[in-house]
Amino acid sequence: MLGKRVLVIDDEPAILEICQATLEQNGHRVHTCPTGKEGLATFPEDDFDLVLIDLRMHDIDGLTLLGKIQAVDRGIVAVMITGEPTIESAVAAVKQGAFDYLPKPFSPDQLMIVVSRGLNQKHLLDENELLRRSLKLRPEFEGVVGTSRAMDRMMTLVGKVAESDSSVVVIGETGTGKELVSRCLHANSSRRDALFLPINCGALPEHLLESELFGHEKGAFTGAMTQKPGLLETAQGGTVFLDEISALSPNLQVKLLRVLQERLFRRVGGHREIAIDVRFISATNEELEDLIAKGTFRSDLYYRLNVISIPVPPLRDRLEDIPLLARYFLDQLNAKGDKRVASVSREAIDIMQGFGWPGNVRELQNVVERAFWLTDSDSIVPQDLPVRISEGVQPAIDASLPYGEAKKIYLEPFERGYLSRLLEENGGNVSRAAEQAGLHRSSFQRLLKQHSIRSVDHRP
Repeated sequence: MLGKRVLVIDDEPAILEICQATLEQNGHRVHTCPTGKEGLATFPEDDFDLVLIDLRMHDIDGLTLLGKIQAVDRGIVAVMITGEPTIESAVAAVKQGAFDYLPKPFSPDQLMIVVSRGLNQKHLLDENELLRRSLKLRPEFEGVVGTSRAMDRMMTLVGKVAESDSSVVVIGETGTGKELVSRCLHANSSRRDALFLPINCGALPEHLLESELFGHEKGAFTGAMTQKPGLLETAQGGTVFLDEISALSPNLQVKLLRVLQERLFRRVGGHREIAIDVRFISATNEELEDLIAKGTFRSDLYYRLNVISIPVPPLRDRLEDIPLLARYFLDQLNAKGDKRVASVSREAIDIMQGFGWPGNVRELQNVVERAFWLTDSDSIVPQDLPVRISEGVQPAIDASLPYGEAKKIYLEPFERGYLSRLLEENGGNVSRAAEQAGLHRSSFQRLLKQHSIRSVDHRP
């Protein structure tokens, strides 16, 4: 993640020093304040992405300060620093609107884990706000862009299962937006007013992931200087999102299975059973059934997690959403104010709709951003696109794929682009487009239906 603006408010010089050194070493821009009053005066002067606030300061209480800062910017992501890491202080901070809290003393690694999660939350909040303004989407489906049949089917399923407390697995390729779909599930559930806490199971070593999930007691391992509640406790009444669930180690699979079965767990190094009330949503870009067959994923855990599965379609199966997605990403870039590009040309859209998009929506976002900065006009044109896109260069053929899957990746994008271009040239007239293609009208219509392409979308 690119460097962000972080404000640190703490009356201990040593805390300010370690925060500034660690955050700047990781590319962030940091402003430190030794008093609450100075922090409150500094906050409106800059556009901060995240603020770290000491819970106990000499001149002002941390929660009071948080309330005053939120009155200036309701969307700010705040992390409370506390020398009293009790459940009560954590709950009070979260209820006040803090994203997370960090117990003293903490290591640079612990600081960066919490800050990175907070900045990721800020990024998602900013995306949702821009989406709300530019597309005026229904608030319960914020962040999910698309009107194709594939997306309609998926969001209909989301609407049906959201109110259920059943565990859900969101399945999709990398870059399709699995976390956004999971957030939609949470936002439409009875738990919507409680926390949605994500954790990437593949991003942390096993011991850190276990501590993040279950928390730990003081002295549980080297560096555990204080007691720390985990995500399962902090998310009481809310939703825990386990991304890359397939990366979970065998040891943690066993422990998570017990949590799902008994709704009880113990902190690392602890002996007391703690009851929880959370909903689990998991995500994976791998076929868990294949991992079960290989013996790397427990079948009993799979059946506990996968009560309901929601497949997220790859971009190649919803190419008709590309104009809307491209417009959304362009609006995001324009909103930053550094440069303005009015549109994406029809020719550039046609080329995009003829590409296979192995990196899905994330790859499309990168392509639009690159073209935004490279274009010399007020519209993105084919010359602004990467060569692999503008010349229709597909990824190297993977002969290990089954024929049906390979055909989808390499041939269907051509058919979609060809059919869409024909309709565009003929003003949406199916008969003229079929004649130009040398096909019977009925055959042409079958192809349109197969690819979920509507002739009405191509009429002037």
